[in-house]
Amino acid sequence: MNTFRTIKRTITAVLAVAIVALFAGALAAAEWPTFRANNRRTGSLAEPSAATSPIHGTVAWQRSIGDSIQSSPAVDGGRIYFGSNDGTFYALDEQDGSVIWTFDTGNWITSSPAVADGVVIFGCYDTRVYALDAATGKLKWQHTTHNMVASSPAIANGYVYFGSVDGNVYCVDIRNGWQKWSYKAGREVYGSPTVSGGVVYIGNHDGKMMALDAATGNLKWRAIVGGPVVTAPAVSDGYVYFGSWDGKLYCAEIKNEAVVWEYDSGGSIESSPLVANGRVFFGNILGYMNALDAKTGNAVWRTPTGQAVVSAPSMRGGQLFFGNNANNVYGLDAASGRIQWTIPTRGMVTTSPAVGANAVYVTGLDATVTALR
Repeated sequence: MNTFRTIKRTITAVLAVAIVALFAGALAAAEWPTFRANNRRTGSLAEPSAATSPIHGTVAWQRSIGDSIQSSPAVDGGRIYFGSNDGTFYALDEQDGSVIWTFDTGNWITSSPAVADGVVIFGCYDTRVYALDAATGKLKWQHTTHNMVASSPAIANGYVYFGSVDGNVYCVDIRNGWQKWSYKAGREVYGSPTVSGGVVYIGNHDGKMMALDAATGNLKWRAIVGGPVVTAPAVSDGYVYFGSWDGKLYCAEIKNEAVVWEYDSGGSIESSPLVANGRVFFGNILGYMNALDAKTGNAVWRTPTGQAVVSAPSMRGGQLFFGNNANNVYGLDAASGRIQWTIPTRGMVTTSPAVGANAVYVTGLDATVTALR
C-alpha cells in the first residue's frame, strides 16, 4: 500500500512538472520580440492556450515617461522594450511596468526594437543603429549611417537588416555591427524590412517595393506603385502584402514576381498590414480598419473609427488591437469587425500594440505605456 502511495505521488509530481513546462512553453511562445511579431511581419500571435482568457480592455498598469512615444514596443523575456522622443531607450518589467534600465541616445527613437540572442537593436534619429545588452542595457556596438534611422530592424541568420533616410538598405553582423552590404534604394527608406525565404522585402519613398537577396543585397525584383511605401510588408503563403500613400493595398505573388491584385481603400495607408486566417487587415487615414480576402483582395468588412488609423493592427486569437489619432485604443472581433471595447488615451496612438501571453502593451504620444488585460 505504501508502495502504491509512493508511485501515485511520483506520477502526480511528474504530471505537475509537465503542466508547468507546458504553460511555460506557451508563455515563451507568446513573446513579441520584433515589430509585427516576427520577421514575416504578419502581426499575429498564434492562437493562445485554452487557459488564456480574451483581452477585455481592462487597464492593468500604466507607466508615464519623459516624452511622447512613436516606437512600437517589443516583448521578450518578461521585459518590454521601446524608445521615446526624449532620446531614451527603455526596458520595463512586463508585470508591473517598473523601469529596469534605460539608455540615452540624445535624439528621437521612433524605430521599434528587435530582440535576439540577448541583444536588443533599434534605430535612432542621430543616424545610428544601436545594439544593447538586453539584460543590462550596456552598449555592445553602434553602426552609423548618413541620415536618421526610423526603420525597425529585422534580425535573421546572424544579421541585422534596416533602412535609412539616407536612401540605403543595410545588412550588418549582429555580433559587432560590421557592414556586410548596403543597397542604394534611391529615395528615403522609412519602412521596416521583412525577411522571409532568404529575401529582404522593403519599400522606399519613391513608391518601390524591393526584393533583395538577403545574403548579397542584390536586387531580385521590384514593384513600382503610385505613392511612397513607408509600411512594413507582410509575407504569407507565397505572397507579399503592402500599402502605399496612393491609398491602395497591394498583393504581389513571390513566385511570379508580380502584383496580382490591388485594393483602393480611398485614403493613404501608413498602417502595416496584418495577415491571418486568410484575411488582410490594415488601417488608413480616413479612419477605417479594413479586412480583405487575402487571395482575391475583395472587401470583407470596414469598421470606421472617426479618425486616421496609422497604428498597425495586432492580433491575438480572434481579436484585433490598434490605436487611432482620436486618442483611442480598440479591441475588435476579427471575424466581423465589431468593436468589442474602446479605451481612451491622452494622446494619439500611432504605434502598433505588442501582444504578450496575457496582456496587450500600447505606447502613445501621451508618453504612456499601458498594459491591457
